[in-house]
Amino acid sequence: MSRSHLAGMVCYTAHPFYQVTCMVLQSMLLSLAMLGQGSYDINEQQINQYLQSQVQVDKQLELPGIIKARVRLEQSDVQIGRQQPDTARVYGKGKLNIALPDNTEYDARLQMVYEAKPRYDKAQSALFLDNMKLIEYKLEPQAAEQKFGFMLGMLLQSIEKRLGNKPVYQLNDNDPQQAWLKDNLLGLELSPGKIHLLTK
Repeated sequence: MSRSHLAGMVCYTAHPFYQVTCMVLQSMLLSLAMLGQGSYDINEQQINQYLQSQVQVDKQLELPGIIKARVRLEQSDVQIGRQQPDTARVYGKGKLNIALPDNTEYDARLQMVYEAKPRYDKAQSALFLDNMKLIEYKLEPQAAEQKFGFMLGMLLQSIEKRLGNKPVYQLNDNDPQQAWLKDNLLGLELSPGKIHLLTK
């Protein structure tokens, strides 16, 4: 006899107060049973919300007496399995500020696209984007790229490392389903817009 069936029999004969309690218990058991049968999905919206709240990118680079540069990532959008089945892409938008020794400053808008492979780290109960690689970027106005392209390359590499070293999603101990997942995950699969965490 299944756990959910047993819970239903107890609820039928119990006091109304306990019937409500049993219904809640039955729902939880059913959720766990569903988890045990396949996978738990994390969608792009969940990942992007986590990135916006938990991962801040603000990098500075200085060549003393020559130039100072600062880049801030203001928006990031992760797309899962849309271009290739096993990859994710990170679309970022930010601001670049350049300061010269004579106090001249330049401001520019930066767009960038990175490609990476999602990986689940069991020790940290978190999803990471491995093998982060810059696919393309665009700097406006174009004159800024012509003048400061050598600095931009180094800044883009630092953003790449920052995004690759920080989780893009971490399981929540306060969520019963996600807490259960920590001990029952076998791996992950990707489909357009989702990461499927495979369970025992």
